[in-house]
Amino acid sequence: MSGTMTTQDPTTTAPAARGDRGRKPFWQVVAMLKMESLALRRNWTSTVMSVVTPLLIALLLVSEHAGQTVPGVRRVASVTTLIMVFLVHHHLTTVYAARRQELVLKRLRAGLPSDRTILIGTATSTVVIFLVQFVLLALYALLVLDLPLPRNPLVMALALLFGSAIMAAFSAALSAITRTSEAAMLTTMPTVVIFLATPGALLPLDVLPESLERALWFLPNGPFTEVMRVGWLGRTDEGQTLGFAGTIVETLPSFGVLLVWLVVSVFLAGRYFRWEPRHG
Repeated sequence: MSGTMTTQDPTTTAPAARGDRGRKPFWQVVAMLKMESLALRRNWTSTVMSVVTPLLIALLLVSEHAGQTVPGVRRVASVTTLIMVFLVHHHLTTVYAARRQELVLKRLRAGLPSDRTILIGTATSTVVIFLVQFVLLALYALLVLDLPLPRNPLVMALALLFGSAIMAAFSAALSAITRTSEAAMLTTMPTVVIFLATPGALLPLDVLPESLERALWFLPNGPFTEVMRVGWLGRTDEGQTLGFAGTIVETLPSFGVLLVWLVVSVFLAGRYFRWEPRHG
């Protein structure tokens, strides 16, 4: 036998490796979704806090508006915002911080998935849980509270995707200053307050001065809650009835603001997200 060893030139394998990173991103995201779901199932405390508790609280908060169409829909929209902020934004900040400190992200980055695929895949499980919780909340509102069917589910679905994507991207950016998963309670406190300061989220509509309410509407959850209300009721907050096409036209400005926030949040995530563990 020959005692020589054959080695591969890194420069010749690099193009192939870069090509592999771009292959089958969908299935890579699915694999990471399964991985995150398995981690959640193994941690019953996290499962209860992230899945069961928010849903039970949501059902209790909307129950007082049985048979009241406008107040009921407004409450469902506000409760959906609460779940989105606490589940997607807060919980996902802890997930990113924990996966980084556990070197999970570093190991994934050394493999085939691209950076974008890793970030999206890590968030997918949390976002799916949020969407399932909204579906259950909506079914409860329809079957138990006797609220009417949504007039335009399409714009509502788009709002849910926009809102969860914005919260997830801000979570990735904020995890840069979150040293551990336990520290997320402190680091997310300012953003949670800001996100819930929108009229129609934590505070009812028409409680704040009109000028202040108009300014706070431009926070991410302002257009989100408006799209949810208009899409469900098929009319504006002023009472103007809208058809299916009318709800689309009415919500275009809201989607424009959501798009701006999505671009800003994705930029911040790409700029500040940390892959290496924080020490001290």
